Amino acid sequence: MRFKYLFLFYFNNIRRNKLYLITSIGFILVLSIRILMHMNTWFDQENYSDLLAEIVLVVQMVSILYMIYFYNSFSNELKFGVHNFFVDGYKILLEKITALLFVHFLFQAFLLSIVYIIFFILYLFVGVEWSSIYLSVFRYLTDYMFFPLLLTALIGIIFALIFGRHKISIIFILLTWFFTGGINQEVFASFFKGVGSTDWETLLSIGPNSIYTVYKSYMGFNTNIGLELRILSWLLLLLLLLLVVSTKWAIIKRERHKAWVIVLALLLFSFGTGYLSIQYNTSTFNLSDHSYEIEKYRHMKETEVDLNYNIESYRIILEGNQIDAEIELKDMNTKNPSFQLYHGFPIEKIIIDGEDVSYYREGDIVHIESPTEHFTKINFNYELKDTGLIYSEKGGTILLADQAWYPKKREEHIYTANEDGDIDVTDDFLKVNERYHFKLFAEGILFTNLQSVDNHFEGEVSGVSIVKGQGNQLDYKGYEVTYPADWPDMSSRTEEVISRLEIIFEEVNQIVHTDFNELPSKILYLTDGRSAFLHKDHLVYNTSGITTAITDPETLSAFDENLIKIMVEPKGPTLMFDEWVNITSLMIKGEYDFPVFFQSPVIDILGTSSEERVNAIHAEFGLWDIDKKRSFLKEWYQEMDETWTWDDVEALMEARKTQ
Repeated sequence: MRFKYLFLFYFNNIRRNKLYLITSIGFILVLSIRILMHMNTWFDQENYSDLLAEIVLVVQMVSILYMIYFYNSFSNELKFGVHNFFVDGYKILLEKITALLFVHFLFQAFLLSIVYIIFFILYLFVGVEWSSIYLSVFRYLTDYMFFPLLLTALIGIIFALIFGRHKISIIFILLTWFFTGGINQEVFASFFKGVGSTDWETLLSIGPNSIYTVYKSYMGFNTNIGLELRILSWLLLLLLLLLVVSTKWAIIKRERHKAWVIVLALLLFSFGTGYLSIQYNTSTFNLSDHSYEIEKYRHMKETEVDLNYNIESYRIILEGNQIDAEIELKDMNTKNPSFQLYHGFPIEKIIIDGEDVSYYREGDIVHIESPTEHFTKINFNYELKDTGLIYSEKGGTILLADQAWYPKKREEHIYTANEDGDIDVTDDFLKVNERYHFKLFAEGILFTNLQSVDNHFEGEVSGVSIVKGQGNQLDYKGYEVTYPADWPDMSSRTEEVISRLEIIFEEVNQIVHTDFNELPSKILYLTDGRSAFLHKDHLVYNTSGITTAITDPETLSAFDENLIKIMVEPKGPTLMFDEWVNITSLMIKGEYDFPVFFQSPVIDILGTSSEERVNAIHAEFGLWDIDKKRSFLKEWYQEMDETWTWDDVEALMEARKTQ
């Protein structure tokens, strides 16, 4: 009964308190203003998922006010110390704290509901289709808004118990707010950029890895069990600290003993949840893990391989994060075959003829040590692991054909370092054209280039891509289009996009002989900028982080150049090939009156002797009719080799003038 009266007292107190109400209303107003600013940018920005990053900034702004409110409110009560006049004063003190926290919990739940409704209506308004992303929004708001604001009450009460009405408490509140706020990974970026997902230092923050990118296509928001266990660990530690500092009001010895027993239990549970948090952390959003993977590839050395065999077919079973890959072989002429398999996936065992065989790994290369070369089947049992390069979590998985997520016959690692300090994929489907028969047994598949047959997927392809997670699909004139869940409805825009892609395919095939006579029937859109490739059975098109609409003229303008690069095998000097791609894309834009945003040469020629020559080539090319342009580009590509210079292009152009 006493708790009921305390609850009603604090409920009425909070709903009349100007600081608490202004802070809560201000939260909604500031968030609304930031949303409106985002929606009214000068360009057609469509990264609606990252709009939730605004939550972290607003929470950081208002959390200090909540801390001050609870500090003032409870320190005033302690000043008068009415509970000291009762025998069970310590129990009354704890009941008052519990009632105050419970009221704050209800008010924050109401605030959470309002904010969720705002985003729910916003997503419906902009056309985000109904899917699990709406539930993910609620989880994100719970993790990065509700719980952090709930913890502000504990922090304020703890400082009230420690310092009372001493003014120095404000300094400690400010320091706590600054060092533990949701944006501390941004404030102390130089420290956190070196913290991997499995490092204990992750326990020092309950904010996102980045306040700008909180969503990855198909993988979902930056929420996971590891984060939620970390929040629970913080909550337990704050409750522990609250009990410790409150024991000075415990007059009865039995109460003090009970309090210390609970403190010990909270300590054990907080350490346990902290440890589990580290185990359940993921690498998808961790910049340190990403950098670590790149650094690994920069130092991976080439290794000798034994590829004296051929692959007939694959039978892959994917259950959770476990993979059983059975490979049928032919023309086996070695006891020690080598396979390419991503080094981040732990191998549990490799089986030949029902027996485990020895193996050793060098980067992405697996060397088998078989007692005989007379075998036709080999089984790999291994585990998918989320890393900084290949994403595989419970809620989403992206496994693409250019990544060795299943054993391949290759002589190189998956990636190789480039001159820019980054890495490039080594799997070149324009050069390697083997096709294998695949059977894939897996559940929850959003996208795969294999065909659905009964209870599995099957087909003869050169490589398999699968995507599980948040995304949408639509069928348009025989095309299966898969796109991220945070994109607005594509049904009204697919016609324009598909038409543009078909035009590019048609034009390129008039200039260069390619293996792709038509646009593949399956199209997968990615946004992370890492993979983009073309198979006869599927196209993986990457917007490379562009946040404008897929039908925005500037976004569409990049289609030509991006597709040419993955359709046509590079040849000749890199700069010469890049300029050939540029001029070809400009020709296509000019022929179909597509907007041109960058008409100048793509190579860095400003201030060099080549500037006038290349500009003259562009000017002369622009005067020709379409047939002459196609013929010129065709001959340029056919004759270009590593020795080519601008002299050769000019000579070819002069020859065209006389025709």
